[in-house]
Amino acid sequence: MSFENSPNSTPRRAPGPLPAAGASPSQPQESKEVTVTDQELLDYKTQTLLNDDDQATELRMQIAFYGEQLLNRVRYEVDVMERELVALATVFNEFLTEVKNLDGQINQLTSTINAGKLQAAKELDATIKQEVQVVVDQLRMVQSSDLESVEVLYQNLDALQDNYQILQKQIETLDEIGIKTDQLKKNLPALEKGISQFGKSIEERQLSLLVGEDGQQEEKVDYESIRLELKGMLQNQSRAMIGHLRQAQVMANPREVEMLRRNHMGFEASLEEINNQINSLAEAGLDISELQEMVKPIAAGLKQFDRALSSNQFLKITERIYAEVEVVTQQIREAQYINNREDLEVLQENVDILYENCDAFADELDEVAGQGLDIAPVLEHYNVLRVNLEQFERVLQDAGNRIGLTSGNF
Repeated sequence: MSFENSPNSTPRRAPGPLPAAGASPSQPQESKEVTVTDQELLDYKTQTLLNDDDQATELRMQIAFYGEQLLNRVRYEVDVMERELVALATVFNEFLTEVKNLDGQINQLTSTINAGKLQAAKELDATIKQEVQVVVDQLRMVQSSDLESVEVLYQNLDALQDNYQILQKQIETLDEIGIKTDQLKKNLPALEKGISQFGKSIEERQLSLLVGEDGQQEEKVDYESIRLELKGMLQNQSRAMIGHLRQAQVMANPREVEMLRRNHMGFEASLEEINNQINSLAEAGLDISELQEMVKPIAAGLKQFDRALSSNQFLKITERIYAEVEVVTQQIREAQYINNREDLEVLQENVDILYENCDAFADELDEVAGQGLDIAPVLEHYNVLRVNLEQFERVLQDAGNRIGLTSGNF
C-alpha cells in the first residue's frame, strides 16, 4: 500500500542528518556535529519505514534475508576452517612423533651398522694374517715335495690367489662404506709377496725334480728337520681347525659361507700334502706315530665341517630372514605402483602377515638366547627385516594418500 496519496501521510525526504530539536526546518543548518537521542533515532526509523512503499519494503526484506544468509555462510566457513586447522594440527603432531621415532630407529641402526663395520674389519684382518700363515706353511712343504705333490701345491697356489683377489674386493667394499682400511692395506702386500714367492718356489722345485738331483743330495736330506717342521705345521693346523669349525657353528651371514668353504678346501689340500710328507718320512725309516696322532683331530675336523654348517642355528635363521626380506622388498615395489583401493587392502593384509612372521623370528631368537647362546650376530640381520617392514608401511601410507587424492575418498 502506498502512502503518497493518503491525506494523513507525511511527505518523504531523503535520509540525512536529523534536524536539531527546536530548529526551524526552513532555517539553514550550520556545519557542526548534531547530537541525536535514541528516541529521535527510533522515531526517524519508524517514520522512514512507514513512508516506504511495497517495493522498498520488499527490497529491505530481501536485503535482510541475503544478509542473514551471508552471515550464516561466513559462520559455517569459519567453523569448517577451525575444524580443519585442528585436524591439521593433530596430523602434524603425529608426523612429528613419527619423525622422532624414526630418528631413534635410525640412530640405533647406525650404531649397529658401525659395530658391524668394525667387526668386519677385524675379521678381514684376521683372515689376511691366517692366509699369510698358510703361505708360510706351504713354503715349508715345497723343498720336500715330489712331482705328484707339486701338482697339489699348484692347486693350493690357485686357491691362495683366488682368496687374495676376494680379500682385495672386500677391502674395496669396506672403503666404499667408509671403513678405515689402512691397517688392512699394510698387511696385504706381505700376503701378495708370500704368494709370489710360493709360486716361484714351486716352479724351482718342479724344475729341479724334472732335471734330476744326484744321489749325494738325496742323502743330505734332513728328515728330522722335516719331521719337526711337520709337527709345527700340524699344531698350527689344529688350532686353525678349531677356529674354522667354531666359525662354521656360529656364522650368521650366508654371504660368507662360500669364503668359509674355500678355506675348508685349503685345509683339505694342506692335510693331503702333510700326509704325503709323513709317508716320505716313513719310507725314510723315521717314526711317524706322533705325527699320525696329530693328524687325526684335523682329519676329524674336516669331516665335521659340513655337520657344523648344517647344525648352525644362526645361519638357518638368517637365511630365512633374508628370504623374508626379499618378500618384503617385492611387496614394496608393488606398493609403489598400485592405483586402486582393492590392491591396497590386499597389501595391508600382507603387512600384518609379515609382522607376524617377524614376531615369530623374535620368539625363535628368544628361545636361542635362552639356551645360553649369544644372538648378537643374528640381531643385525633381524633389524634389516624390521627396517624393511617399517619402510613397507610408510610406502603403503603414501599409496593410500595417493589413491585417496585421486578418488576423492579419504
